[in-house]
Amino acid sequence: MEEQHSTAGQGLGIAGLIMGVLAIPLGIIPCTFFIALVFGAIGIVLSAIALTQANRGNGPKGLIISALVCSILGFSFAFLWGITLKNTSPIIKTIIKEIKEDGDLEEIFEDLGEDTEEILQDLEKAEEEIEKDECFDEREKALEDTLKALEGVE
Repeated sequence: MEEQHSTAGQGLGIAGLIMGVLAIPLGIIPCTFFIALVFGAIGIVLSAIALTQANRGNGPKGLIISALVCSILGFSFAFLWGITLKNTSPIIKTIIKEIKEDGDLEEIFEDLGEDTEEILQDLEKAEEEIEKDECFDEREKALEDTLKALEGVE
């Protein structure tokens, strides 16, 4: 006796796939992880319902399983960003508290500006040290010789 195949669960599977595909890039971007959590959760629910319908109605399950995987993946990315940002939130709260206490944004930006100048000076010193490095000159010369040799190959 031949089994009959139906399209049971395919509509919800497509909806779950769309939610999962949207959840993946939104879950990777830190500032949109809340949206990805919602899309991923909706995608998981829709895909689970679609898989149940496909099992009962003897329908194909490939699209539904891929929808479930995409939704779980997007939800996982978003969940990891949520945990990361939750762990850094005390630092952010401290900064906001200091801004509220000082009340002078210009002074805060001036402090940041002084730090920025120090960082730039350190970078300039590091660049000077690299330029003085003899090994750097030898590597640069070897690279130039290799490029010349490659030009001759053509």
